[in-house]
Amino acid sequence: MQTPQNVAKLIPLKSKEPPQQLKFAPHIGRLAAFLQHHEHLNSHARAEANIIEVRRSDAEIAFHLGISMTALEQCFSELIRQKVIRLRGAFQIEILNSTRLSELARLKP
Repeated sequence: MQTPQNVAKLIPLKSKEPPQQLKFAPHIGRLAAFLQHHEHLNSHARAEANIIEVRRSDAEIAFHLGISMTALEQCFSELIRQKVIRLRGAFQIEILNSTRLSELARLKP
């Protein structure tokens, strides 16, 4: 028999929070534009194609973009999940999909 308590367990609560992808979309756009800028700066000096060097700490990047460290981590995770970038080392980022990075960079506010 279904009691009100049992029914409440079956009905998921709808969160008022937007999904993670939408919540951090403007931040992802900022990070994508930042990476695209570094890709352009490093294009003449890099030995390997599609690998950029960003000689800044995560805290410096977050401060530069005007976002929190948590938002920056979520943005990096989303770009990795979408196979746009791959972290290669302490300061190296490989751009796997430049076209998608450009699309995301257009999302910045």
